[in-house]
Amino acid sequence: MAPSTFAVAVLMLMLPASARRNKDDSFAMEALISEARDPEKDLEFWLTTCGASLGYLQRLHGVLSNTMNFDKGAALPLAFEYAKKQLDPDQLIAMYTVLRDKLRLSVEEARSRAPELLEKDASPTQLSDLYTEMTAGASWLSWLVKSPKEAQGLAMESAAAGCEPDKFKSAYQANHDKKTAAEEAIRASFDMQAYRYADDGRYYTASQFADYYKSGGDWVAKWTNSPVAQKVAEDGKAYSASQFKEFFKEGWLSKWNAATWATQRRITEPDGGVYTLDEFASYFFPESEWKWAESPVALCKECTAASHA
Repeated sequence: MAPSTFAVAVLMLMLPASARRNKDDSFAMEALISEARDPEKDLEFWLTTCGASLGYLQRLHGVLSNTMNFDKGAALPLAFEYAKKQLDPDQLIAMYTVLRDKLRLSVEEARSRAPELLEKDASPTQLSDLYTEMTAGASWLSWLVKSPKEAQGLAMESAAAGCEPDKFKSAYQANHDKKTAAEEAIRASFDMQAYRYADDGRYYTASQFADYYKSGGDWVAKWTNSPVAQKVAEDGKAYSASQFKEFFKEGWLSKWNAATWATQRRITEPDGGVYTLDEFASYFFPESEWKWAESPVALCKECTAASHA
């Protein structure tokens, strides 16, 4: 089936000007459309329901094809996939670069880990600083990490759990027990204002979350894999506590306290229904956490724009 003129135009827009003048590239992109999926349908769905612009999709595709060096066959479907999760192109570049250049992961692993960590609300800056702390050669770290490989794993694990570097350092200096130190560091980070959702659809601080799951095993693992609560800033976009701190710097806490909670929503496929996290917890329990993580992100109820727009 021949691709529509609209779909071809969209994909050609993603290419740099020099490539658009190349007839071979034009034919290659048309072939990609006919082979893989329906870009026109994907684009319409994403623009109307998820709340951003064609420019965002173009930037995301550029990051995947130019910076992360995916070939054309892989970059296009990944662009739509990452767009449905509202991954920020600048953050994707930053995370990939930290993983590849600072942590020295292979290109393949850095490609895989970057979107995974961003979905867990990990910050590229914090990941870099955590790894620096772990590889600084300080005597207090000798019991904790024995090799660069261990430091890589612990840095990514700590960043995904929302652990600030200074809280990590103080907790691990005071406790030579990894489990205790990790729990204390997570509880103390971001002025104890980081919230994540439990399986009841409600948000909790790390301390409250630990109490909620006190008889349910490893609460840190559940915390790391749970949805991150957000608030709506003055620009009408939803951010987590860590993002408030990164974007607003010194005055972040007062802005966070003044902001309203974001009612996050996701889209069920293939029917296209839009549900809040609380509704997911009610309708899809006990699979609600898995379904939420796999579902495309919609604008929050209170938002006027997507955070990456």
